[in-house]
Formats: sequence, C-alpha cells, structure tokens
Amino acid sequence: MSLRKFTLAYPALSRLVARFASYRAQVGLILFLGLIVSAIQPATVRVSEKMISEIQKGQSMDPSVFRWIPFLLIGLFILSGSAKYLYNSLRRTLSETIIGRYREELYQKYLALPLVSLDKKRTGELLAGLQNDLTMISTGIDTLSVVLKEPFTFIGLMAVAFYCEWRLTLVTLLVAPLVALLFSKTGSAVKRYSVKNLETFSDLMALSQESLVGSRVVKVFGLEPRLGKQFAEIQNRYLNTVKKSIRVQELATPLVELVGALLVAGVVFYAGTQAAQGNLTSGQLVGFIIAIGLAQMPIKELNNSFLKLKNAEAAAERLFKVLDEPLLEPLGTRKNQIRSLREGIQFDQVSLMYPGGKKALDRVSFQVREGETIALVGPSGSGKTSVVNLLPRLYEISEGDIRIDGSSIRDFELGDLRALFGFVTQDTFLFHDTIYKNILYGNPQASLSDVEKACALACCSEFIEKLPKGLDTVVGDRGVMLSGGERQRVAIARAFLRNAPILVLDEATSNLDSRSEAIVQKALQELVVGRTTFMIAHRLSTVRSASQILFFENGKLLESGNHEELTSRPSHYRDALSLQV
Repeated sequence: MSLRKFTLAYPALSRLVARFASYRAQVGLILFLGLIVSAIQPATVRVSEKMISEIQKGQSMDPSVFRWIPFLLIGLFILSGSAKYLYNSLRRTLSETIIGRYREELYQKYLALPLVSLDKKRTGELLAGLQNDLTMISTGIDTLSVVLKEPFTFIGLMAVAFYCEWRLTLVTLLVAPLVALLFSKTGSAVKRYSVKNLETFSDLMALSQESLVGSRVVKVFGLEPRLGKQFAEIQNRYLNTVKKSIRVQELATPLVELVGALLVAGVVFYAGTQAAQGNLTSGQLVGFIIAIGLAQMPIKELNNSFLKLKNAEAAAERLFKVLDEPLLEPLGTRKNQIRSLREGIQFDQVSLMYPGGKKALDRVSFQVREGETIALVGPSGSGKTSVVNLLPRLYEISEGDIRIDGSSIRDFELGDLRALFGFVTQDTFLFHDTIYKNILYGNPQASLSDVEKACALACCSEFIEKLPKGLDTVVGDRGVMLSGGERQRVAIARAFLRNAPILVLDEATSNLDSRSEAIVQKALQELVVGRTTFMIAHRLSTVRSASQILFFENGKLLESGNHEELTSRPSHYRDALSLQV
C-alpha cells in the first residue's frame, strides 16, 4: 500500500505514524530486521527446491550439495530466530513507548480542557479513552510492522514460485483483486462495529464510575437492582456488537483460505500434469507448491492486520477528537503579568451562556475594592456560583468584561490569573493522599513548618494530632476517612498555604453541625483578614458584616448594598432575611 493510499484509508492512523519521525533510528532498524525475517522463508524454500532437484538426479547428483546445505539451513534458522527476537522486541517496545507518550498527552489534555468541555463528558468516557482506546491503538501501531513486513515475505515466496513455474505464478496472481475485495468489505464492517464497541464501552465505564463514586446514594436508595439491570442492558449491547465484529473477522480468514485452497488445488492438478509430461522437474514442482502454500500465510496475516488497523483507526479518531479540542487560552493581544490585587475588580455588563442555551448571568455590573468582603446571596440557581467561576476563567464570558486593576482578565496569563484565587467550597475535594500532601497542593514549594502553621490557623492541628500518623494519615477517596468539618478545615489550611489575595467561600459551612460550623467560622475569620473575599451564602445571618451584599435572581443582579442599607428599605434581601428569622 502506497503512503498516499494509506493516508486516505487511515487518516487518523496516519497522524500516529507521523509520531514515528522522532524514532527514525529505531524504525529503520525494525524495518531492516523485518526484511531479514521476510527473506528467510523464501530462501528456505529455494534451498529445499535445490535439494530435491539434486536428489532427483539419482547417481549423477553432486554429493557436495548435501555437505553445505545442512550448515546453510542451520545458519538460516539461527539468523531467523535472532532477527525475529530483535524485531519483535524492538517493535513492541517502540509501540508501548509511543502509546505511553499519547497516554501522558491525553491525560495532560484532560487537565487542560476548560470546564465547558469537561461538563459535556462523562468521567467514565474519559477513563475509557485512557484505557480501552489506547490499548486498541497500541495493537494498531504494533500491527503496522506486520503490514510493512508481510508484503516482502509474499513477494519473496512469489519470486521463488515464479522461478519454478512463471506461467502458473501469473495465473495465481489473478486472484489478488478478489482477496483485496474481501479485505475491503470485512475491514469496513469491522470499523463500523468498532466505533459502536468503543461508545458502548464508554457507557459501561461511565455507569461503573458513577455507581462507585455515588455508592452511598446507591445503597441508601436501594438502587442496586436498577443499576445492575442497567449495566446488564449496556453489557448486552456491547456483547452483541462484539459478537457481530467477531463473526465478520473470523469469517474473513476461512474465505481467504477457501480462495487459496481452490487456487492451490487447481495449481497442483495442472503442475502434476506438467511434471508427468516431463515439462516440470520434481524439485520445481515441490518448490512451487511449497511457495504457493506458504504465500497464503502472509495474506492471512495481512487480512488480520487490516482488521486490527480498522479497530485502531476508530480508536485513533476518538483520541484525536479529544486532542484537537481547543484549550482555554488568553484571548487578548497582551499577556500582562499580575501577582497581587491593588485596586479592585469590576464586572461590566457581564453575561454567561452555558451550553444548551441556559443564560446563567444577564448583564451583571458591579465593582469591588481591594480588601472588601462581597456577599453573593439569592435563591439557588440565581447565578452566584457563576460569578465566582468567571473570575479565574473557569468559564468564558459570553458578553461584557471583567477587569482586575483596570485590565481585562482576558489579557492576563491564565496561570498568573488563577494564582490570585483561593477557594473553599461546600463540596470539599481531597485527593486519596495524606493530609500533608492535600494541604501542600495549596503551595507545593511550602516547607513542613509552613504546613503546620497553616494547620494551626485553620484549627485542624487538634484533630490531626489525635490521628495515629498525624499529617501522614491517608484521607481516603475524596477524604472519606475524615468528617465533613475536618475536611473543611483541611481545605481552609490549603487556602491559608496558598496565601492568595482573592478568596472565594462557596457555602463553606452549609453542611456542618453547630460545633464544626463554629470551629470552621473561627478559621474563616482568620482567613479573610487582608484579603478581598467573595462569600456565597444561603444562611443570611453570616453575611451581615459584608462590605457589599449582592442579591441575584434568575441570573440578574437585582440590588446591592450593605446590611443596614438593604434592611432599611423594602428589598429582596430584607424579604429573604425575614423568612430565615
């Protein structure tokens, strides 16, 4: 297959092949070893033909031939074994190396994708990309060497057959278009089923991941039978498609073998007739039959390889679909550096439209001076969290602009912008790691004494000291080994260590009992000192001391002012406050 034809037939795999350019030396050596392996079989057939021809001579045969042929055969087998070992070892190592690079690249892409892209995907689907898709691509890359090697084996065997009987060899080659048609039809069907397999496997992974993460909800609501049935239904869809793919793949091999058997039967009949008439020697007849028979093996290997390539092509298309997704980059022409907040933050007619057409914010405008505490209040879904998500560009503004110290947030380098913020949220996320490591994520360069100081400020030294391993205690998946209040205090310690000038508190105490809330509130009071703070709260008693209170509803900012201003006149805030008294 020419490079152009391969590119047209396998566009996604062609992109994978381009990665081989970084490994020219290894690829060259693998191809050289592949050529040696391909040449051994035809050479062995040629030696066999020579030996049989000498035996046919009877008394007039040359005895010296049988002195050097055994050593030649031993040498060929030693060369073949050595070349095969090096060839297979190198190609598999190269395949795993390239897949490892893609796995790392894909993981980095997952980390870099904006939330608007991640929100559209299921975690199980992303995990399937790292696991199943890359495994299939690895098989495809490994198969490429077979596609490059086997044609040379076939050509070598056909050359021996041509040497023994050129007319029959030409007749044999007439079936090549039929074999190519079989390859094409089975390959198209396999790719079609492979696409469905990958999608259904992603569904399985997604349901498995959600069921495990939400195991408490599953058990509390008795969802085991329903989820088990749902899993079985998806599994059956997956198995049905796999079975169809298997039938197509396995049908291709006997069809190719049938074509080959019919051809060999006809050739043997004709060649036997010619040998009986003295037009073909026994050595030529045997050499021709062996060469034609062995030539079926590279054809079958090529057929299997093309089917694997179709599977790999489907997986590669999914891989590059993710890798080609646009990343969130600074949109302005300048890349201003920023390390602190000096003046303030301004929202200017800011709107946010989520995918699907939902308008989360509608022309919101307000100003925040450095050092102020801003309380965002209002009913659920009113746009409060959307406001703080826009500040570090977790989502992109649909209309309007946000300026920090007079410059648009689009003009700041993204890493610098996000370094300005520390977050403590209602749904505290802790990694399955030690308390020390989880706190250190706030500032990886911090020392042990810095971490211990942050723990003291966050009021978590007391419970940490009671743990058998202290800071080295592993918190479990999502921090399950700690209580809700303890997780919040670890998150606050992480925010202390980050020491960012802008702090976001998103319902940081809403799920805590009274004692835990009192401890966390004490820590938060220490944390907000000297920082510009955005506080999202449903419990309005916690926002009385805020510099500004912004009341949102249906994505719109309805009113703003401090507690005294908003309670001294009729207001949405006063109405909401009266309902909580």
